[in-house]
Formats: sequence, C-alpha cells, structure tokens
Amino acid sequence: MQYHIFFVTLQSNIKKIEEIKMDAKEEERSFREKANHYLVCFVDNCPLHEQCLRWLVGQYVSTTLPAYNAVNPRNPKNGGEHCAMFRKKQRVMMKRGMINFYHDMPGHIERAIRASLIAAFGRKQYFEMRKGTRLITPDHHQYILDVCRHHGWQGPLAYDGEQEEWMW
Repeated sequence: MQYHIFFVTLQSNIKKIEEIKMDAKEEERSFREKANHYLVCFVDNCPLHEQCLRWLVGQYVSTTLPAYNAVNPRNPKNGGEHCAMFRKKQRVMMKRGMINFYHDMPGHIERAIRASLIAAFGRKQYFEMRKGTRLITPDHHQYILDVCRHHGWQGPLAYDGEQEEWMW
C-alpha cells in the first residue's frame, strides 16, 4: 500500500516537472520570437528586472544584430521602483475576435457601438481585433464593455474565443 502511494505521488511529481519544463520552453520560444523587435531593457541594477518582460526578453537579443530597440539606461525615470518602462512578467486572458459580436444586438445599438469603437481604436486596430488577428487586452475589453453599456446593450459580449498571452 505504501509503495502504491509513493508511486502515485512520484508520477504526480514527474508530471508537474514535465509541465514546468514545457512552460519554460514555451516562455523561451516566446521571448526569442519577440527579442528582435520588442523594446528591450538592459538596466541590470534595476530592482524590478527579474519580473520585467523588457529585461527578460533582452536576454534573448541576438549578439549579431547591428542595432535593436532598447530602453535608454541613462534616463533617470528608467530602472527603479517606479520605472515607466516596466512590463510585469504576467500572462493574462485576452479575448480573440468579434465576428459574432453584434449578432444579438438591435441594429441601432450595433451601429452606435461600432462607430464608437472605430473612433476609439481607429479602423485598422478595430478590424484587426474584429478579425482576431489582434488580441483584445483586459483594458480594451473593459473599454468595449463600457461602450456597450453606455449605448444601452446589457447582454453578454460574444467574443469568438479567448487565450492566455503575455501583456507585452
């Protein structure tokens, strides 16, 4: 009986270790993918650097690039407890796509909401969000919800899906 409990616990621990390894590989892949075009940071003496996406992605910048986008380390507002460039290393749930978003809305509410969202985000960004090529951040989701409520829509918001992603 004790061997069975030990074996089950061991299997559970091995599974957790494998999940951690897979998460680490996915994180590294994401960071390598972003490294050559994301605004990175190399302020190593910043107390927040271990939790900052900009610093972590900066560790994957290719040494063969002649130039890249980086935070100015000489700016006194960068690096420190209240760094303006800090991006928390955190994954959040983002909404994807708005193809069926207006399906249940009356026409006059739909037109008013669409016009307000295009005015706020611009045509390009709005249609990228609508098609699902641009994810909808939690802040944008809240803004969209506020616009819908302002124009009288009290029903649910019908996004095409959601996915967990970094808050780049």
